[in-house]
Amino acid sequence: MRLCSLTCAAPDQGLTLRFGPRVQPEPRHASPAGCDSAGMSEPVTYASYLRIGELLALQQEPRAHDELLFVVLHQSHELWFKLLLHELDDAVALVDADRFPEAETRLRRMVTIIRQLVAQWDVLGTMTPSGYLAFRHVLEGGSGFQSVQWREVEFASGRKEPGYVDSSWLSEGERAALRARLDAPSLADAFDAALHRHGVVDVGEVLRARPDLALLTMLAESLLDYDEAIGHWRHRHVLAVERQIGLKPGTGGSSGAAYLRSTLTHRFFPSLWEARTNL
Repeated sequence: MRLCSLTCAAPDQGLTLRFGPRVQPEPRHASPAGCDSAGMSEPVTYASYLRIGELLALQQEPRAHDELLFVVLHQSHELWFKLLLHELDDAVALVDADRFPEAETRLRRMVTIIRQLVAQWDVLGTMTPSGYLAFRHVLEGGSGFQSVQWREVEFASGRKEPGYVDSSWLSEGERAALRARLDAPSLADAFDAALHRHGVVDVGEVLRARPDLALLTMLAESLLDYDEAIGHWRHRHVLAVERQIGLKPGTGGSSGAAYLRSTLTHRFFPSLWEARTNL
């Protein structure tokens, strides 16, 4: 019988939500996939491969009925953000290598991910304002404004805000991740570099669909699809917040819907939008 490597240590059980008192439910599968408590091999199952026990242990016992909905929706957002960053990084590398059709496949997946996130606001809309107020107080200083992965998505796409890195709520690890994103070329940077490599001085040349720039034209349209999808997500986010709390300030010291409305004109590829005016 095959022995598992000694590196199959028990997974970290220290992950908790930032909502209220810390609660640590017992995970349903304490051992990593493929290892039993004696270090012997086990058949891989659906639950062990996906670490379902650990995943389901990350939701605290709800203090009010709708709190579980709120937590699951936001945790699933963070999982989709993780996948979005994975695809973003690959898209940047592919554009850098002039592999534009492959980069478009990543962008199509990214757009589909954002559409999935937009649809999740429909689920949140089934929660009434009174249902949210029943547990809102346990969020204390926590706010979606503090989502580090969302800031990574923005930085990696092309909208970088260096001042955010100085935010007091960031851990050193989170701050380091954001600094790395600030220093790394974004998707917008990669596209600008590709234009330069191909002798394009005015991005309008790409939009005029010159035959020799056909691949760049298709890439540019895919970038706009992504930017537009993000815009839809931002708009639905505003409506979701206003539906729950109106124009009241948000948690964590944010201004709530007022701040979110100020982001509706944010663009990752402003030159591609502006060029349409000059065609």
